[in-house]
Amino acid sequence: MFLRPSGLYTRLRGHDLFFWAFFLQFFRWQTTALTTLVALYQENSPMLLPVPFGIDPQSYRYFEIYAYGPYGMLIITLMALAVWWYGKDFAITLPMTLKRTWTLLGFCFFGPWLPSLLIDSFLVKLGWGGPEIIIPWHTSIVAIETLLLIVGLNTVFGIPFKRSIQLGVGAGFLFLFLAGAVIR
Repeated sequence: MFLRPSGLYTRLRGHDLFFWAFFLQFFRWQTTALTTLVALYQENSPMLLPVPFGIDPQSYRYFEIYAYGPYGMLIITLMALAVWWYGKDFAITLPMTLKRTWTLLGFCFFGPWLPSLLIDSFLVKLGWGGPEIIIPWHTSIVAIETLLLIVGLNTVFGIPFKRSIQLGVGAGFLFLFLAGAVIR
């Protein structure tokens, strides 16, 4: 399914896969919190960005472990809302609903994350969990997720490719902004 996005896009046109998209996103954010973030906390890895308001970095990172899952789900929901709002009038082959948009985003922003989880844990254990490695690495993962979204918007909803690119890139930047605003 994740190795052949075209098959997934075809299934998204005819099936309600929201439960699975929601489950996979929940799994993504909770698993990251319980693996990578716990490892970052234990290893006392450098923060990717400075902690705001003078909060103690270790306390902030400890709080992140608990807030990461709900915040991640909020990020995906806000992205879906933005993509749906700005794309619904351009859908040609299938009506674009918020639920279908969330489902597409949920799948597109899951598959590329899988290897990221393993590699993140490996990098942290090697002591390479600092910003000079993690920021470019995660930006490349978001670029792949964004590309999948662009193709998905065009394939599933028939949104013209130029508009799909605008929506996908906008969603990718929204992801980076919202993740960067809180996640350290």
